[in-house]
Amino acid sequence: MLADIQSRLTQPVASLAGQLTLKELAAAIDNARLYIGVDSVPMHIASAMKTPCVALFGPSGDIEWGPWQVPHRVVAARVPCRPCGNAGCGGGWNSECLNMISLQQVLDAVDAVLGETA
Repeated sequence: MLADIQSRLTQPVASLAGQLTLKELAAAIDNARLYIGVDSVPMHIASAMKTPCVALFGPSGDIEWGPWQVPHRVVAARVPCRPCGNAGCGGGWNSECLNMISLQQVLDAVDAVLGETA
């Protein structure tokens, strides 16, 4: 998946995917201006480190598991089945509600959070 994303970029970017320990990841997030990602351990680390967040939510509940005590935006598709708590749709590992999130929704959330922290 990472290779697919990188192949679509107009300019190359550095990737540390799979290369950091948990402590190194926390240090990187602590020094970041903004965290953007899905509901996962790194998102919770960002909240704990007071790093502003744009959190993409699919099947998990953003009310229960969203960022806290930090400037943030939750981006999620408005579908009646979410949050379902399943690991994917129809027994697979692919969540349509995550795939429905548009780039523009994420960019708007980034602008809003960065506007709050400027």
